[in-house]
Amino acid sequence: MSLAEWIDGFFGSMEGLLAVLLSAAVFLGIYIYSATRLQAARTETLERIRQSLTLYTQLAGPLTAVIEHPDEADLPDEQLVGLLQECKAADRLTMDLLEQIDNYLRDRDDSRLPQLSRTLEREMNGLVRERGELLRRIETPGWGSGLWLLLKPAVPGVAFAAAVFWTFELISELQYPEAWTAPEVWCLWLSWMIATVSFYRLLMDSRRRSLGVIFYGLHFLIAATALPNLIWPEASPYVLATQLMLYLTGFWFTSTRSRKERPYAGHPELLEMYSQHPGAASEDDIQSAKCPSPLPPRDGSTGSKHRSLK
Repeated sequence: MSLAEWIDGFFGSMEGLLAVLLSAAVFLGIYIYSATRLQAARTETLERIRQSLTLYTQLAGPLTAVIEHPDEADLPDEQLVGLLQECKAADRLTMDLLEQIDNYLRDRDDSRLPQLSRTLEREMNGLVRERGELLRRIETPGWGSGLWLLLKPAVPGVAFAAAVFWTFELISELQYPEAWTAPEVWCLWLSWMIATVSFYRLLMDSRRRSLGVIFYGLHFLIAATALPNLIWPEASPYVLATQLMLYLTGFWFTSTRSRKERPYAGHPELLEMYSQHPGAASEDDIQSAKCPSPLPPRDGSTGSKHRSLK
């Protein structure tokens, strides 16, 4: 059998072979592009963590010295304020730490510093753990992690091929005039496209750790709901309605309460006393401790306060 006969028998025609080669080239291009973007995203994440840790550690030392030795410090108040302002430029700054920084800058109440220091230490420890885990997955991945790092860049190509396939199926159906007015045809295409998007986000989006179970579970259900379309295309309107309901359910689950709507913890020493002796304080006292009245700003004419840092 000659090569031309084998190509004609396997691919149908030379045009079929060209279509396969073109598809392979497009898939390889998408794979290379996706792998490059994923590597750049990992590098960017490490850089953001490094930048945040640099700003946090510059503040942690002077802040600890001020808290532990308030009478021996000679740290200008402007310098402490400058370090706090620099921390607000951290890429990984959380709303909890930002609010505590803003509260101290507004009140200049030194009783807020211990709670601020504890929050800063917690944020630094979390970033160090995240950086170590990310470096471990990159430099010494396990068998499963290494295989996933190899296969993950192929997910965008697979999703693109699926979207093209569903679109060609829609075009094939629209060759019949009655298909233009059939809701099942359009619902089937929309259902498969929604499932493809959910499949893509399920495998590619790795930034939803706080809502991991809900996020991944909903997208898995949305993608799996489209499977009945394979054996019963006439049920596509019901499948599409179910997928849309699952999407709306996701909005209900992920609409978390804003930090600005929650009360600030207040003075740490007072709250620790209430937590150790819950029976000694009334409910009104606890609420007043959680929402203390802001102190008036310092009089600028008294000059800056200096602390001795040795």
